[in-house]
Amino acid sequence: MKKIFAALFFFSSILTASFTGNAVFELGGKHGWGMLQYTENIQMCPGKYGNPGISLSSSVPKITQETDLYLNFDSPSIVEETSSYTVVSSNMRFAGAEQAKLGAGAAMCSPHIKTAGLVLKPQKGSFFGGESSAGSFTIEFWIAPSVTENGSIILQWYSSYFERERLTDQHIIAQIIQNKLQWNFFNIWQDKYNNGISIQLKGRTNLIPSQWSHHLITYDEEIGLLEYRMNGHTENIVYITENGRESDAVLLSKMGHAADLSIGVQYSGMLDEMKITKRFVEQPTFSEQTALFDRYHLNGGRFESLIIDSGGSLSEAKMLTVSVDTPVQTDAVFFIRSGENRYTWTDTEPAWKPVHSGQAITGMQGRFFQIAGNLYPDAEGQKTPIIHSISLEYEKDSEPLPPARLFAVPKDGEIELSWTPSIDFDVKGYMIYYGERRGEYFSAGSPLNVGKVLSYRIPNLHNGKIYFFAVAAYDDEAGTRVGTFSQEVWARPRKE
Repeated sequence: MKKIFAALFFFSSILTASFTGNAVFELGGKHGWGMLQYTENIQMCPGKYGNPGISLSSSVPKITQETDLYLNFDSPSIVEETSSYTVVSSNMRFAGAEQAKLGAGAAMCSPHIKTAGLVLKPQKGSFFGGESSAGSFTIEFWIAPSVTENGSIILQWYSSYFERERLTDQHIIAQIIQNKLQWNFFNIWQDKYNNGISIQLKGRTNLIPSQWSHHLITYDEEIGLLEYRMNGHTENIVYITENGRESDAVLLSKMGHAADLSIGVQYSGMLDEMKITKRFVEQPTFSEQTALFDRYHLNGGRFESLIIDSGGSLSEAKMLTVSVDTPVQTDAVFFIRSGENRYTWTDTEPAWKPVHSGQAITGMQGRFFQIAGNLYPDAEGQKTPIIHSISLEYEKDSEPLPPARLFAVPKDGEIELSWTPSIDFDVKGYMIYYGERRGEYFSAGSPLNVGKVLSYRIPNLHNGKIYFFAVAAYDDEAGTRVGTFSQEVWARPRKE
């Protein structure tokens, strides 16, 4: 992964202002998680005391250019994510993350509603938009039926087309028949005589009430293979060819007029992650079959905070305190890194140092800090740690102290200043301030950056005029982090 830090500097300056006078950086809790600059497989979730926490996000499918329809049911207001379909009506109820298979929610359907749970209108160019061949496609979804009654319909599409001045009806239906899921394709393909044919693929595995199962049907237009899989395993296949065998001539498909897609008709139960893709999906590997049931990515997730500007070049991290829940087999590990020049930071440099909550941190100094964390699920991919808040305590590098004593010796048209060194060991130099009124150092040339010296002669002054002087130390190479003024002294230039 490649991250760009330049965009973070504005936020770093905001952090600097908020830390004046204290040495704690807060993430989460009542402060929220707005200071995260990078997340992978991480989502917001309910935390303690009504505040948001963060946890692993579900391993939900990703949208690609081949995705035709995607319904994640993650919010009460149902939205088709590809914009290829618009919602005509919805009678589905929202179920939260605890009941969902993946993501932040699922749809709850009731058989007592006479109309479909959800009706979608296809846009031109979509799979159910009609007026084209079916092409290669995949339809998939998760269901957890309350009961496995005959006639419960997961999805249905009715349409028609004209062929030789004759109207031909057609449909695609996925429904529960005798405790199994059955797919019906009526007049989607035509035989060699251009007559529509009916294709039925019935599952062999019984559905178990209230238990989630994954269903996928996929078609390869190159070889005519139509395959139905349940939980990653093949349930039924058919070759849509002239003689119904592999390697025969593939029959042509035809989708009729655009028509609405109905979902959840007389169906009682849960529905989640419905997706249509315009391509054939190859047989999953064993690891892919296993991962199908993982609620969370087994590789875990990661977050990184914004770069924290402590305001001082030698600030020192002291302790990281984390409020986190870790169910059995889950884990959360944390890291900190520091440095002086944030402009040179990369993904790996400066190196990340592992730290433990509540334990003292040693050897971590610099002006800038960054916090990261890795979250890991249990072995079954069903549980996630939840982080409620993070606090980084650090010792803020104070501004350099001024010289304890300052001396002024008048000369002809100039004043010679000398001072004792600042007791701070990281001083990079000194600034001289001078003017013609007490506390007002506005004379031309003021302030003067004289570097790391302990005396300096200021020229081009007027004999007999009184001048006031103060010296301050700075502890950065650019001379921008200047401390407070020394005690003020005054003198009048004069001829010897």
